[in-house]
Parts: sequence; C-alpha cells; structure tokens
Amino acid sequence: MTIGKRIAKKRKAQKLTQAALAGAVGVSTAFVSQIEGGSRNPSYGLMIKIAHELQASIESLLSGESTTSSDPLDKLLHAITPFLDTDKKKKVIDYIFLLSGSKHYRETPFFSSPTEYAQFFIQELNIKDTPVDVFQIAENFGVKFVRAELKDCEAILYKNPDTPLILLDSNNPHQEREKFTVAIMLGHLLIPWHLKHTFYRSEDKRSLDNEDKLEIEARQFAGELMLPGLLVKNDFKKIDPSIEIFEKFAREKYRCSMTALAHKYSEHYGSRAVYITSDKTAFTRTYDKGFPYKLVDDVTEGSIAYSFIVDPPTSKESRSGVVEGSIWFKDIPAGIKVVEESMLDPRFGITVTLLQLEHK
Repeated sequence: MTIGKRIAKKRKAQKLTQAALAGAVGVSTAFVSQIEGGSRNPSYGLMIKIAHELQASIESLLSGESTTSSDPLDKLLHAITPFLDTDKKKKVIDYIFLLSGSKHYRETPFFSSPTEYAQFFIQELNIKDTPVDVFQIAENFGVKFVRAELKDCEAILYKNPDTPLILLDSNNPHQEREKFTVAIMLGHLLIPWHLKHTFYRSEDKRSLDNEDKLEIEARQFAGELMLPGLLVKNDFKKIDPSIEIFEKFAREKYRCSMTALAHKYSEHYGSRAVYITSDKTAFTRTYDKGFPYKLVDDVTEGSIAYSFIVDPPTSKESRSGVVEGSIWFKDIPAGIKVVEESMLDPRFGITVTLLQLEHK
C-alpha cells in the first residue's frame, strides 16, 4: 500500500473529507487528491502535519508500521532499557551497531529530527559560509570515495566499521545533484537509527518520489546541511525575492538548484512570496508555506505562466507583470493584485513562477 492510500484510509477512518484535511494542513483539496492518488508525494514537513490531523504516527503513514509494536521482543526491550545504567545502555547500543554491520560514527546528543542532526554538525564543524563542501565534511568523518560505472544508481554507501565507502557514478554529469547525493549519504551515515549497512540512491528517481522513511529523513538532513537555514534566512533578510536573485544565489553562492533554494526560502519567508514550477498547466512543485492565500489547482488562463503555453519562447525567457489575484489564489479578496514573474527555458520545459502581493 502506498503512502497516498494509507493517508486516504486514515482520513476516511477519521471521517474527514479531502477538503477538510487540506484546510487543516494548509494545502489545496486537489493537492490532497493527488497525494492520495499517487501522483504527488508530500514533503516530510507536510507529512508531520497530516499525521497530526489524522491522529497517526509518521511511521504508520510512511511504511504502514506502527510505533506501538506487537512484537514481544520489542516490548521486552522497551521494558528492560530503563533499568540499565548508562554504561550498560551504551554497550547495548554498541552491540546493535555491531549486529547491523555498521558503527556509531560520531557521538552526539539525541535529536528527534534529521534537521537537528544537520544543525548540530554545522555548529560542530563551524560552517559559517557557503557553498558547503560536502566532500570535505565526508572526509572529516573518514569517508573514502571511489568513482565507478554504476548501473541504475548514482551512489552507493557502504557503512563499513573501519572506513565508510561511497561509490559515485563516474558518468554522472550533474555536479550539483552529485553534491546533494553525497549529503544524502552523509545523512544515512550520521543519523544513528539508519542502521542498514548499505544505502543506494537511484539514478532516475526524483528525491520527492521516494517513499522510504530513511530516504526522506536523509534528504531532510542533506537540505539543511547544504543550505543552512540560518545562513539562508540572513541572506534573504533584506532582499526582495526575484527569479534573478534565486538564480544568482543558487548558481554563485550556494551552488545548488533554484528549487532547493526556494524550498529553504519558503521555510523562513513563505509569507512573502510563492514559488512554483509547472509543466504546461500542471504544478510540479509548490512552495507556498505561510502565504496568506491558497493556490489554485493548476496554471490558468490570464496568468503570465499560461502565456508560455500559448506563445512558447525559442530560448530562455522571463516575463513579468501584474495580474488579478484570483488567477492564482482561491480565497483572495476581490481587487487584490499579484505581481507575477515567470521564466521558461525550452531546453527543460519547466516554467518557474514567483508570486508576490502588489504593494501600493
């Protein structure tokens, strides 16, 4: 059963409509429908909100497993652990790592989220500027890199007890994606409950299409490591967002994709602007966290983004202007205008759109 089907089952059990769930977690009804239908996957942050509204655990929605185990051994371990002193608990943990064929590569405080682990290592390694050198970070943890021709995957992590090894596909032409892949592998290496000995990253599967809980967590870790939230927040503090700014920062400062930077921007300044990518009329990414109005379900006539469908450019082109707010937002009061900036590069076929409220 997929994530979407598990969400639908839990939602129906709670006697909630798709519209009610959408309203509670701050997305459109169409977005919930797409999640349940399997055409869209929610971010980890959205999964937390959905789990809360459905009174379910993250684990039960991601993998179908409940945090309350029925396994007698799980219950026994849970009952025994509080009676062990600290030294014995450490020995138990060390033995668990031994059984997994791995080890605890760095002692850290216990954190409840991958983002907190990334923030801990950012502080420990005194990372104060970008771009973040993930290869140097990996070497700090004793990781060895080998390039080879890999079939159907971009990288493989072997969590060897002596020397962790990351195999990278020698034919991968995308440097920025490779760095993000290395950051994901570091997440698998350093998040202590990622106990598998071997992790893979598929060559043709987008990060957001992966339903594996550990992969989602590793992606969260990677996003914070490569785009430290505090640095992004400070960089954009006094800057009016624009596609040009996102392009410039992504290319020159952070050495990442525009979409990754927009995602991080949305976490801190989502009330200022909405960032969207679309393929023809269908949204492929929407970052509207914190914006006061809800997006429509797809690109509609009257928008500048729609003009690229009617009159496609022959080379990379940006278009901007002021449009009626109702073209983009469902619940926006009449008369409110939106400043829209859209860009399309025909080589990729994806339109990038930035929306902000008009300031009079």
